[in-house]
Order: sequence, then C-alpha cells, then structure tokens
Amino acid sequence: MEDTSLRMLPSSVEVEAAILGCLLNDGKLFGDIEGFDLTPEDFSQERHAAVFRAVKAIYESQQTPDALTVINELSKIPNPPETSFVFDLAKNAPIYSEETLQQYCSIILEKSLRRSLIGICSKAIDASYRQEVEFEELSDKTTTELIDLSNRKHANSVIPLKNLMAPLLERIQQQISDKSPLLGISSGYSRLDTMSSGLKPGDMVIVAGRPGMGKTGFAINMALSIAKQGLNVLFFSLEMPAQQIMNRFISIECSIDSKHLLNAQFEEDELARLWSGFDKTADLPIFIDESTSLTISELRSKAKKIDAELRKTPNPNRTTPNRLDCIFIDYIQLMDCLSFKDDVVHQIEYNSKNIKKLAKDLGIPIIAMAQLNRNIEDRRGGKIENGGKKPMLSDLKGSGSIEQDADMVLFIHREDVYKVKEEDKNNEAEVFVEKNRHGPTGRIKFRFVPQYMKFIQLDPMADSYEQANES
Repeated sequence: MEDTSLRMLPSSVEVEAAILGCLLNDGKLFGDIEGFDLTPEDFSQERHAAVFRAVKAIYESQQTPDALTVINELSKIPNPPETSFVFDLAKNAPIYSEETLQQYCSIILEKSLRRSLIGICSKAIDASYRQEVEFEELSDKTTTELIDLSNRKHANSVIPLKNLMAPLLERIQQQISDKSPLLGISSGYSRLDTMSSGLKPGDMVIVAGRPGMGKTGFAINMALSIAKQGLNVLFFSLEMPAQQIMNRFISIECSIDSKHLLNAQFEEDELARLWSGFDKTADLPIFIDESTSLTISELRSKAKKIDAELRKTPNPNRTTPNRLDCIFIDYIQLMDCLSFKDDVVHQIEYNSKNIKKLAKDLGIPIIAMAQLNRNIEDRRGGKIENGGKKPMLSDLKGSGSIEQDADMVLFIHREDVYKVKEEDKNNEAEVFVEKNRHGPTGRIKFRFVPQYMKFIQLDPMADSYEQANES
C-alpha cells in the first residue's frame, strides 16, 4: 500500500506568484478576476495569502493596489512578508492576457478545492475511527460540506448577455415547432399551466394546505400527469408507506374507490377498470421512496443516483436524453436536519433553501408539500373574498423561508373539510396561486372526487361552481 503520509497537498506556487505579480503591477486587474471569488485561503502559502488579502483590502477601499500600497497594508499585520518578497513578485510577473488571468484563477481555485476535499475527507476518516459521533450525523455533516464545496466549484455564474441569446432563440424556435406555450413541464391542469408557463427547471413549487385538504392527492394527480408525458418522477413519501401511495395512484388512474382497494370488494365496473388500467399504471416511470426520515444530503444523493441510473438506460420513447425530470416531497416539515436537531424553524429554513439549490443544480422542478398553521381556523367565518377562509403566505408553518425560496406557492382549500353533515358537502375545491415568479396569481376552481382523490379542473371562465359544473 502506498504511504500517503509523504504526499504533498495540491498547489501551484508558481501560478499563485504569477497572478499576485500581475495584480501588483496593475491593481485594476483585481476587478477582472473578482468574478472568480478567490479568497486569501485559496492560496497555499501564507505569505501569498497575506499579499492577496492586502490587495483585496486596498481595492475594496476604492484605491489602486501596487507594490508600495501593499507593503504599507502588510505593515499593519504581525510578521508580514519581507518587502523584497513583494518587489520580487512584481518584478517576476509574466506577460498576461485576460485569458491567462482566467486560467491562473481557475488553477488556484481547483487546487484549493482539492485541498479542502482532502481536509473534509480526512476529518471524516478521523471521526469514523474515533466513533464518537453517530454515523447519520457524521454522514450528513460530511455530505453537506461536500455539497457546499461542489457549489463553490460552480459559483462563477456571471454570463455575458450575448452568451444567453443563442439558447433563448433555440428555446423559442422549439416552442414554435412544438406549438406549445409552456416553458416547462405540464402540471396536467391547463389553467395552472397558463398561469405558470409550466413547471420549469430549477423551480421550487410549494403545495400547501391544512391537514385533510388533499395536498398529497393533488401532488399524485400532478405526478401521474407528468409520468404519462413519458417523464421520470421521483416521489418522496415521508408520511405514508409506499404501498398506500401506490394505492392512491391506482385509485386516481383507474377511478376505483380507495376503500375498495383496501378491502378488495370491488363493484363489477371497478374490477374491469382495475384489470384494464393496472399494467398501464405499473409501467409509468414513477419511483417512490418511503423513507420516514430524509435529510437534504440523502435527498440529493438518492436523486442523483436515480438520475445516473436513468441516464445509463436508453429510452426509445423519449426524444431527449433519459434522465430524472421531476421530484415530489411529501412533505417539507417532516424532513430532518441533523445540523439543527432542536430548532424546528432553522431546520425548515435550511431544508427550504437547499431544496431550491438542488432544483437549480439538477435543472428540474421540485414540488414540495407543506403544512399550514392554525391561523386559517382562527380566521374562519369571514367571506373568502375578504380573506376570511383564504390561506395566506404567512400561514406557512414553521418558517418564512419557504415563502421566500419558493418560485410558486399553491394553497389547497376545501370547505367540505369543516362540514359535519355529508349532505352539506359539495365536493368543491379551490387552489389559490398566492406566489408566482413567472406570472399572475389567482384562484382555480376544481371538483374533488373524494373516493378517488381526484382533482378535476373546472371551466376557468365560469363565475360560479354551478356554471363550471354545467359546462
């Protein structure tokens, strides 16, 4: 076995010296490399880090760095690098171009990331040997640090406008060719699609409601519609076992009373629908994860694993490469966060922000269910037009971060939930689009079929449920 103790940490001292020399000769160059977000800690030698820190401080104070101003700045710290060292950096600076400066920054950042990776893994190895931390906590902490490291690798997000024009024209031409107004995946509900332009890559969509309103059912309706478009769906069910989720898929798709699926006592027409639709439903590209606990690192790991497996599996029915297309999480407040074990608000805040990051990283929409607090019950009795029963963004349970991070927030409301007598129930449902970064907000009318857990969109032009049902 190779003796790793003699290995040198990755670095490029020559490149570090080169870029520092260029900055000392022309301090305005610092503005050209700011986009790389280099830090003093990215330099492998402490004296290089000290010089870069001085250059950065001088530039940020609206002055122009050079050898003399840097030497003056360095005199303020204990044990500064020698004056001759700073002059030598400037003297030995290479001839540069914009391209070579970018290459220097990329090399320095790459070496720094590798050193950080070694540090993270070394700490994990050491902690594993000592066995003083629970495995789940250590695994989650290590994975989070690796994710942050990976995010930094791709942090340079400054893109010239001209580089965005070609993809824009390509997208417009594709939409014209497909005769589709949607930028993203269809939700299965035309009114919602019109308002949102579809579920777009990188979007975090929240489907929220009080218990019993049908959040899971609405999500399953959408997941079924997306899967029937030939797109791959990953459904995380933290509240219900996979078997129950599957029963709901079957109930909705085959129009079979969910209770009959449990007791296997079917009406004749139901049995016919079950046998005719069972195989078709079973073949839908839906993957269910029934983990009762789920952290961001586990979510990311499982999603990437499924995505990698799908990419290895050719799908002749797709015109685009086979991949994971959409994720559902039921629901966000049930997710774990080992970093904030005893702080629910910070747990939700951490998970919300990282779900949005994951959606952007994977380039797919993530639809997460969310609970609402009891405020809506406290407001009951008022007319919905006056906000009496209507859910509000402030009703999101646990943290305002969900509202801030989400691209779209949908509230499900069924007044039937509060009615005791069956004869008073009218199977009306409303979905309020309360936040929408891509279009208008508004109210969508649905008919809810409780025995199937189906949400059927009604005529969007109708002024009342009576008119909608007639149409």
